[in-house]
Amino acid sequence: MKLLLMRHGEAEPNAQTDAERPLTLYGQAQVSEVARRLSEMDLQVEESMVSPYLRARQTAAIMSSAMSGSWPEQVSDAITPDQSAEKAALAIAKCFDNVGTGLVVMHQPIISRLVYYLTGQDQTMGTANLAIIEAPQIALGCCELECVI
Repeated sequence: MKLLLMRHGEAEPNAQTDAERPLTLYGQAQVSEVARRLSEMDLQVEESMVSPYLRARQTAAIMSSAMSGSWPEQVSDAITPDQSAEKAALAIAKCFDNVGTGLVVMHQPIISRLVYYLTGQDQTMGTANLAIIEAPQIALGCCELECVI
């Protein structure tokens, strides 16, 4: 399967709680650009998993709208910032059983930890970065990082 791991776009620095921080206008534009580039690659998302944090949900909504997608979305606490890569990988594997291409919208530091866990490659993920991973199975060291956009 193709596993698309995406960090949310740039978020406002302040809100009542970290989970309530919305995307900035720049963050929205970042996400729209990634969606445009992904569409050019002809990758069709079949299902998505998103963190419950506002900025991640906003990112997922922009991706879906910009890619003319209408895929099932699962909200999961397993991909919030302080979770372990192992816990995130297990949740993703369960969510994306029999899926050809799955999109996961999450945060730092979990996204970089997860890329390393799956591929063995140390990759810092900036805001709105998206890692395209070939994942024969979602497990420790079993995947290949194809590119980051």
